Amino acid sequence: MATVAKLTPNQRKTLVALGETLLPSGVGAVPGAADVNLAAVVESRIGDYPPAIQRMLQMMITGFDMSGVMSPMVRPFHRMSQAQRERYMDLVEGMRLSAQRDLVVGLKAMLTIAYFSLPEVEKVIGYDGLPLLPVTKEKESTRLPVTAWPDVADGARVDADVVIVGSGAGGAVAAYELASAGLSVILVEEGGTFSREDFTDRPLLERLGRAYRDGGLTFTLGNVTISLPLGRAVGGTTVVNSGTCFQAPEWILDAWGREHAVRDTDAETMAPFFAQAEEILNVTPVPDEVLGNNGGKLRDGVRALGWAGGPIPRNIRGCHGSGQCAFGCPRDAKQAMHLSYLPLALEQGAKIFAHCRVEKVRHDGVRATGVSVTLLDPETGKHRGTAELRARAVVVAAGAVHTPLLLRKSGLAGQSGQLGRNLRIHPGAGAIALFDEELHAWKGTMQSYYVDERLKSDGIILEATMPPPGISYSAGALPFWGEKLVRHVEDYPRMASVGMMVSDHCSGRVVRRPDGQALMLYNMGRDEARRLAQAIVMGGEAFFAAGAKEYYPMVRGIPVVHSRDELRNIVPEKVRPQDLKLSAYHPMGTARMGEDPRRAVVDSYGRSFACEGLYVCDASLFPSSTAVNPQLTIMATAHRIGRRLAETLG
Repeated sequence: MATVAKLTPNQRKTLVALGETLLPSGVGAVPGAADVNLAAVVESRIGDYPPAIQRMLQMMITGFDMSGVMSPMVRPFHRMSQAQRERYMDLVEGMRLSAQRDLVVGLKAMLTIAYFSLPEVEKVIGYDGLPLLPVTKEKESTRLPVTAWPDVADGARVDADVVIVGSGAGGAVAAYELASAGLSVILVEEGGTFSREDFTDRPLLERLGRAYRDGGLTFTLGNVTISLPLGRAVGGTTVVNSGTCFQAPEWILDAWGREHAVRDTDAETMAPFFAQAEEILNVTPVPDEVLGNNGGKLRDGVRALGWAGGPIPRNIRGCHGSGQCAFGCPRDAKQAMHLSYLPLALEQGAKIFAHCRVEKVRHDGVRATGVSVTLLDPETGKHRGTAELRARAVVVAAGAVHTPLLLRKSGLAGQSGQLGRNLRIHPGAGAIALFDEELHAWKGTMQSYYVDERLKSDGIILEATMPPPGISYSAGALPFWGEKLVRHVEDYPRMASVGMMVSDHCSGRVVRRPDGQALMLYNMGRDEARRLAQAIVMGGEAFFAAGAKEYYPMVRGIPVVHSRDELRNIVPEKVRPQDLKLSAYHPMGTARMGEDPRRAVVDSYGRSFACEGLYVCDASLFPSSTAVNPQLTIMATAHRIGRRLAETLG
C-alpha cells in the first residue's frame, strides 16, 4: 500500500478552499466540507494511490491553485475570498478552452466522491448500500487458485504449450478453448485475484483503487481530456465493468469483411461463437424486478416516444440489483471471467500466474518462444524477481492499450506501421434528470436499459446508468457549487441518469512514455461531438416524456434545461468536444486484423505478421468501433481464434 500523501501547506489550503467553495456549511441538511474535514479525508485517499499518481494529483492541485493568478482575481485560489472563488468557478465553467475546466472537474470529482462516501452524507441521502431485492442466502464465496511470488521463485523457468498475457474477456476465453483441447496453458496477469468478500467488506473507493489500474485515473490526452478507466485483476476489466453483453451488429461485422478484408467475421460465421459465450455466461435481459427506477424512468420515456430499446442483455445469475457492478459484484451475480471462463479453464488444467507483469515477448527472430515477467509482491507491488515462461505459442490479450505497448517493446511491431494506431474509444457523456418523487435510482441494476433508435443511422446508443452516489456523473460534472451544489446533494434521491456513446470514426494512438507506461493520445472529432450532443438531446426527450422537471445535460453554457422545448437550446452542430464532459470505457483497434500485412498487424485469426507463434486476442483486433459495448464480441472472437490455434498446435 502507498503511504499517506505529504501535501504542501498550500496544497492543503487549496483543498480546504475548494471544498468550502463547493460545499459550504450551514446551507442545508447535509454537512458542509468543513463539518466533515473533507480536505483531510481527500488527502488520506490520495495516499492510497501509487506514487506516480500521487504526484500527478499534487500537480493538479497546485496547477488549479496557481491558475487563479492568471485570472481577473490575480491571486492563487486558496487566497481568494469566498465571493472571488465563486466568481472564479463561474469564469472557468464558461471557458471554451478545456485545460482549467478539466482541472476543476477532476478536483471536484475527487472531493465529491470522497464526500458522498462519508456515513454522515449517506445517511442524509438515504444510501444504505443494500440491493434492490433482499438477499436471503449468500452464495458461497470462492477465490481462484493462482500462483504468485514467492511460490514463483526469482529466476524460475516454466514451460507450457501456450502462454497467454492477460486474463480478461479475450485471454480467459482463449485459455478455455486451448485447455479444453488438451494443451497446457499458463495465463499471466499483472493484477491480483478477488472474491466476493473483497467487494462487500471494503468501501467503494478502496475497491476502485485495488481493481483498477492507477486507481481508475487513466485518461486520454488530446484536444480534450477523456477519462478511460482500465481494470487490473484476474478476470481483467470484466471484474469491474457493467456486465453489458451486446453482440456486434450485423452491419459492423459485414463491414469488417467488406472494408477491411477480414475473413470469417460475418454475422453467420460468428453466430455460434456468440451463442456459446451467451450460454456459458447466462446472458439474459435485465429482469423487471431488478431494473430499478433508473432504468424504469428511461423505459417509460422510450415507450412514450415510441423509440426502439429494451432491457440490456447482461451476464448474470441471481442478480439482486446491488448497483455496484463497476466496483466488483458483491453477490457474485455478474459472471465476470473469474466466475465463469477462468474456473472452466482451470478445470481443464490451465494455470494462472498472478501479480506477474510481462516485460517482453521472447522470440528468436522467427518464432515466439515465451515471455519474460517481473514478479510483484502481492501485498506491496514491489519487484521481487524475474521469471521466464517458455511456450510453443504466445497469445497477447492485454487489451487495446497495453497489447501494442508490449509488442513494440518486444520488437514485434511488424511492417504495417499500424501497431498502436487506430485507437477507438467509443466516447461517451452522461446527463442527469430531476424528478418530483424519490427514486433512489442507485438501487437496481447499474446499467439497465438501452435505446438503439439511432444506432444504425448515427452510431448512437443510450444506456440507463446510475452508479452509487458520488461516483455518478454528478460527481464533479454538474456545473454547480456553493448553495446550488448543496441543494443538488439533497435532491440526489430524486435523480436519474443516462449515459450515451457514439461510434467514433476519428482515432488516436497508444505510445510509450519515458517511464515505460502507456500514453493514450486522442483528438475527438467535431462529428463525434455533434452526435453526442444529439444523444444528450435524446436523453432529455426521454426523461421529460417520463415526467422529469429538470435536466442537466453537462454541456458548457447550458447548466439546466427545464422542458422538452428548451432542449432546442442545445444545437448539436455548434457543440465542440471541449463543450462536453467526456468519458470512455471501450478502447479498441490498436493491433487491427486483416489479410494484408501492409495494412494490418495480425491476420483474421489474430496471427501476428511479425512473428510465428504469436497471436493477439483482445479488442485491439477490431478494425472499427463495435458500435455497442464490445465485451461479448471480444469473447466470440476469442472462441474463434482459440479454436483455430488449438487445431494448429494439435
